[in-house]
Amino acid sequence: MEPFLKGTKVNLRRVHRADAISIQKYANDPEVTRFLFTPYPYTLEHAYEFIKISHRMHRKKSGFPFGIEHKETREIIGLIGLYRVDTLHKNAEVGFWLGRDFWGQGITKEAVRLILKYAFEEIGFYRILARVMHPNKVSLYLLESLGFKCEGTMRKAIFKDGRWLDFIWFAMLKEEFLEFG
Repeated sequence: MEPFLKGTKVNLRRVHRADAISIQKYANDPEVTRFLFTPYPYTLEHAYEFIKISHRMHRKKSGFPFGIEHKETREIIGLIGLYRVDTLHKNAEVGFWLGRDFWGQGITKEAVRLILKYAFEEIGFYRILARVMHPNKVSLYLLESLGFKCEGTMRKAIFKDGRWLDFIWFAMLKEEFLEFG
């Protein structure tokens, strides 16, 4: 498949049925899904359903999910997208995950930069939100390093794995992206 957004380590592109095995392989890891709403175990049927929904979202412009494609292998190694799209107020929420084999290589940071550039410069969004389940310190650090600003905490907003977790909300405005770049 032809990449939609090109980076140095990864490309972002729409996912297809042929990507289901890779998506399932990397999403079926309890460490990957620890701070996500993604079910565990993550089955091939879950991957097929996500692909179907992602095509519908693109068609309706209600969301813009992409696969994170490793540049060398062309394999989908994670997912990233713009969700909860509000065209009236020109904002959306970014969400992402990456297969554990690829952690610590700057791949997620590159993928987020690519999708922010697309969101602000191509789609014309003004504000991008991100919510992080506390204590996901890696995502907290990543968003801060990209210039996102913390906007607050929703205390005990989700019940996961037998305990209540907080959501920490971040946002980036278009002018902050252009300044921080």
